[in-house]
Order: sequence, then C-alpha cells, then structure tokens
Amino acid sequence: MSLVNPDRLRTRMLEALLAPQRRDVVARSRVVTAARDRFVSGESVDEAVVTAAWLRRTNRLAALHPLLPVATDAAGVEATVAEAVTAIERVAPVTSGGDYRSEIYLAPEHLGLGSDAGRAAEALHRICVAGTERLVDVTLRSGPHEDVDALLDLVERTRQEHPRLTTSLVARRHRSEADALALAAEGARVRLVRGGTGEPRAIAWQDPHEVDLAFARCLATLLGSGVHTVVATHEPVLLDLADGLADQSGRGPEGLEYQFFLGADPDLQLRTADAGHRVRVLVPYGPGWLDHLHDLARRPSGVRRLVETLSGRA
Repeated sequence: MSLVNPDRLRTRMLEALLAPQRRDVVARSRVVTAARDRFVSGESVDEAVVTAAWLRRTNRLAALHPLLPVATDAAGVEATVAEAVTAIERVAPVTSGGDYRSEIYLAPEHLGLGSDAGRAAEALHRICVAGTERLVDVTLRSGPHEDVDALLDLVERTRQEHPRLTTSLVARRHRSEADALALAAEGARVRLVRGGTGEPRAIAWQDPHEVDLAFARCLATLLGSGVHTVVATHEPVLLDLADGLADQSGRGPEGLEYQFFLGADPDLQLRTADAGHRVRVLVPYGPGWLDHLHDLARRPSGVRRLVETLSGRA
C-alpha cells in the first residue's frame, strides 16, 4: 500500500476548498473571517499604513504587500504601478529616517514579467524611482521557478540604477546555491526564504532536513559575502542558525534583517526586535486576501497558525 504525501494531500484539499464555485461561501465563513482579521491588514492601503505605523511604534518595520492580480497586459501592469506608487507615497511619512526604511513588496507576476520582460523592467524602474524619492525600498518575491532566469535578469538590470532593490531566493530549489553565489558576487540585496511546498522533485528538495541544509548553505554564502541579507522564516532552528552565522561573520544585531508574516508568532517578533535585531513584518492588503490565506495555509506552519487562531490558543 502506497503512503500518501501529506504536502500533496494538503495542497489538494486547499485547492478543492477554494474552487471557484465555493469561493464566496468560503470567504464569508467564520473560519476564514477569523484568519483574515489576523493575517491580513485589510482591503485598502490606508489600513495597511495604519498597521505599518503601529509596527513602527513596537520597534518593527513594515513591508507593504498589495495583493494584486497577475498582470497579463499593459493595463494590468499600469494598475500595479499605480497601486505601488500610492502605497509608497502613503507609507513614506511613517518611515523613521536613516536606513530604517519602509518597504513595498511585489511579485514579478504583478509586473507581467512572464508575458513582457521589457514592460516589466520599465514598470519596476518607475516604482523604484518613486521609492528612491521617498526613501521606501522595493523587494521582489521569487515568483514561479520557470521565471527565475527572467527575474534575475530583471534585477541585474534594475540594480544598476537602483542598488537597494532586493530579490527573493527560494532555498529549497536546487539551483539556489549557485544563484546565491552569483547574487553575492554582484553585491545584490537578497531575501532568503525556505520555500513552500508544491514544486517537483526535479526542481526542489522535498525532504525537510534537506531543505534546512540548503537554506543553511545559501545563508552562509550570503552572510559570508557581506551583502544585505533578509532571513524570511519562522522556523526556530533556522532563526538560531542565522544568529550564529551572523555572529561568525562579524555582523552585529542590526547586520541581519528578519522578516515575518503579519499575525504569525507575534511574541517571537517582539522578542527578536527587543533583542536589538532588525525585524520587518510583511503587511498584506487588498482584494486578493483569500488567495494570500491559501498561500499561507499551504505551508505546514501556516496550517498550525490557522488552527491556533480558530481555537483561540494564539
């Protein structure tokens, strides 16, 4: 008798739950409403800015994450640029100054990278110009594995004028160690994520221990090079590892940035910030919040947090 892969089973269940004919019912359910209230800032940029200001008062920084649809044409890309520039303009006043900047976080699909790389580059340039003028940084999500080369090309070109642009790297992908070396050699700013489930064995590590080891190797490369590194994980073992590697590389508490999900492990976030580390919280907002919860729930730790929220134990 064959064993059922728990990650694959969880993915199938979530996809069935969010089938188009069920989305409206699911969105109104008590379960999903409770999760939305905790893990999503709201549907408007003004709500996200209020959250960013509150985070700053608790010694944490914010990365505003507009939950936008995939851009498949020029109009979609223009909508992304307009939303990103508005978010930058609204959040800039809550930035405290110096290198303590707020941030805007976008997926390459929001820029239409998969359909028109030239248009995506022009859009990203306009967003980065707005960010530079108002001291708000820009970070790109990793995107689908088939678009990694296009994403890295986009980042390399854009960084020539906007060196503070940060790109995400998924540690569990087999290619990521080589990509970490290349990005470190270029002096690029990197956000390192462990990576969720769903990618095939030919592309990504499947065993959790192998994934942790891949994360450790990528992190050691980045920290050893001296580039600005963001550790985006809630896994305690990997957070302890990051602390140790940062000490070995001679970085102080502020030499490494930790990024967490809004509403996830708030006590851990506060303890990390109070210890003197730089902590940034991803603040999602917008009409695409249901898809964001779906993405969060696909992660094993995300399912645990959703259960804790609904049971009142969080």
